Amino acid sequence: MHQIEKKQFRVVIVGAGVSGLVLAHALELAKIDFILLEKGMVAPPWGTSITSKDTWPALGSSDTSPVVPAGARLLHQIGILEAVERKCTPMKNFCCRLPDTGRTVLEDRWFDAMREKLGYPDLTLERREYLQVLYDELPNKSKVLTGKRVKNVVDNEEEAFVELDGGSVERGDLIVGCDGVHSTVRKAMWEIANQTIPNFITPQEKQTMVTTYSCLLGIAPQQAGTGFNEQDMIFVSNQGYTFQFLTQPDKIYFMIHHKLPEPVRWPNRIRYSEKDAEELAAKFAEHPIGDSLVFGDLWCNRIRGHLISLEEGVLEHFFFGRTVLIGDAAHKVTPNAAMGGASAMEDSIALANTIHKLAQQKQSSPHPPPTEYLTAKNPPYNDNNNNIKPSKQDVALALQSYQNERKPRLQKIHDESAFVTRLQSYDTWFLYLLMRWVLPLIGLAPIVHNVSKLGAGGPRLEYVDVEEESGTIPWVHPMPKKSKGVAA
Repeated sequence: MHQIEKKQFRVVIVGAGVSGLVLAHALELAKIDFILLEKGMVAPPWGTSITSKDTWPALGSSDTSPVVPAGARLLHQIGILEAVERKCTPMKNFCCRLPDTGRTVLEDRWFDAMREKLGYPDLTLERREYLQVLYDELPNKSKVLTGKRVKNVVDNEEEAFVELDGGSVERGDLIVGCDGVHSTVRKAMWEIANQTIPNFITPQEKQTMVTTYSCLLGIAPQQAGTGFNEQDMIFVSNQGYTFQFLTQPDKIYFMIHHKLPEPVRWPNRIRYSEKDAEELAAKFAEHPIGDSLVFGDLWCNRIRGHLISLEEGVLEHFFFGRTVLIGDAAHKVTPNAAMGGASAMEDSIALANTIHKLAQQKQSSPHPPPTEYLTAKNPPYNDNNNNIKPSKQDVALALQSYQNERKPRLQKIHDESAFVTRLQSYDTWFLYLLMRWVLPLIGLAPIVHNVSKLGAGGPRLEYVDVEEESGTIPWVHPMPKKSKGVAA
C-alpha cells in the first residue's frame, strides 16, 4: 500500500485504458503524484477478461484505435506521437461502396484533407498496440499496478480512497474513474451522492447510456479480392447496418454496426457470446464488400472477432465530492466517426490542467462553491511549512469548472457521432438520400471542414511548451509561440 504524503497532492486513477494512461503521462509532466490501478493487465491479449462479470477489458468498443488529428496533437504534447507513428501507416483514402455489388460510388482523399486542415495525421493501429505504447513510454512504470480490482470508493473531508480486492487500500486527494462504460467507480460515486443528497442522481440520469446498435468487430489479414488499398477507410452502407473497414499494409480491421430491434437502457445490459457473433456473421456472410469478396470470406479468415454493444450518452454529472469520471465512464459515442478515443484523451488533458492548477494553489477560495451539495466551509490543510493542500471544497470547485468546460463539447461530439452512425445505416429516407445520392455528387469537402472545425476546438496541455503543427484551420486553444521541446 502506498502511503499518502500530506505535502503532495495525490491522484488515484482507476483503469489503464487510453484515458487513464494519457492522464498518467500528463500528470508525470506536471510532477503530480499518482497511482494507476488496473484490474487486469495493461494491453491484454485478445480474450483476456472478456467474460468478466462487470466489464469488458480495456479493448473498449473496438479492436482498432483510430487516432484522429486532434488526438495526434495531444500525443505530440505528451511527447509520444513519434512512438505511436512507428507502429502504423498514416491513412489516405475514404471510400463508399454499394451494398449489392461492392462497387465504389464515392472516393475521397479524406485524410490528406484533414491533415491540410489541422496539420496532424490520422493514424490507425491495433488497440492493444496503442495501449502498449502508452504504457511503455511512461517514465515510471512502478506507478501502474495491475491485478488491482476496485471494490468500493470512500470519500471524506480530508481524503478519498479506494478499497481493493484482497483488503488493500489506495489513498489520495482525488479519485479518477477511467474504468469504462460499466464503471465501478461511477456506481460507487452515484451511491455516495445519493447517500449525501437523496435523489441527487436520478433514475433518468442512470438511464442516460442507451444501446441502439451492436458491433461485430475484428481483424483479418490483407487478402486478394477486396480491391482495398493499404491505407483506406471503406464504408458499405445499407438499411439498419454499416460495414466499416480500416486497412493497413498487413491487416484489415472490420466493424459491422447493426441496429437493434429495440433500444436497451440501464439497468439492463447486453452480454454477447461467441455463438451470437457467429450467428450475426452468418447473417451478413453473403454481402459483397469488395471487387470479388463477400463478408463471409473475411470472417472465415479472421485473426479474431467478437460482438459487443455500442452505448451512447453523456451523463449529467461527471463528479461528486472527490471523485470524477472521464472517458467512457462519463460519456460514450458510437465509433463510426472515430471521435471516442480523441474525446477521452481530451478529458485526460483537460482534467490534468485542472489538477495542475488545483495542486499549485496556495489558498482556498473565500467563497462557497455554487453547488448545493458543497455549502459547508472546509478549511484547507495547512502544514508547518505553510504548504496549503486543497480542501474538499477546492476540489469540488475545480471539478465543477472541468465539467462546465467539457460537457458542451462532449455533447457536440456525441451528436455528431450519432448522426454519422445513422447516416451510414440509412436510418431515415432523408439520410438514405443524403448518403447514397447527395454525398457521391457533392463530395466530402463540407464534412471535412465541419469535422476539422470540431477537432480544432479541443483543449491543449497548458503547462507544456511544444512547437505544434497547424493547418488552414487554427486551433482554438493554440500553443504559445515559444521554444521547441516538452517542458514541465
